[in-house]
Amino acid sequence: MTSPRLDVPPGPGFIATVAAETRVRSIEGHDLAQLLITHPGPRRANETAETVEEGMRRLAVALHLGPGDDPPPVIGAQLMIRRGCASLDYGHDRYVITIPSPSQRWLTMVGDGAVCRICLVLAPLALAADSAATDEHLRVSLVRGELMWGTTYARRRF
Repeated sequence: MTSPRLDVPPGPGFIATVAAETRVRSIEGHDLAQLLITHPGPRRANETAETVEEGMRRLAVALHLGPGDDPPPVIGAQLMIRRGCASLDYGHDRYVITIPSPSQRWLTMVGDGAVCRICLVLAPLALAADSAATDEHLRVSLVRGELMWGTTYARRRF
C-alpha cells in the first residue's frame, strides 16, 4: 500500500466534514481576526481517525501552514469576502471552504484589510465543544504538535 500524498489538497467530500469558526480576539489591546479549522472526527462509514488526520494534514499542507510553535507564516490572500459571505481558498482547483456565519465584526475587519490568523487543529474536536473546551483543546494540541497556523488576508477585488 502506498502512503497518501500530502501535497494534494483534500476533495470536497472531506472538506464538507470540516468545521470553520471565526473569532475576534483582543491581544495586548489589538483586535485579531481568527479562523479556527477543526474536524469532529470520523462520522462517515469510510472515515477512520487515521484518514481524518491525514485529510487535516493535507489541508494544512495545501494552505502552507506552519507548526503552531513557530511564528505563523504569511500564506497570502486566501480569503474571499462577498456580500456578507466568506470563503477560504485552500488550493483546490475547483473548490473552496465556505466559512459559515462569520460575525459582522470579523467580516468588517477582514474586508477592511486586517490580517486573519488561521489555526488548524489535527486532533478531532467535538462540534458541541464550548469556548472553554475549545481553548483547552487548542492548548493541548499545541503541546502535542497537532496545531498548525498561518496568517492570511482577503483578496482585493478591482
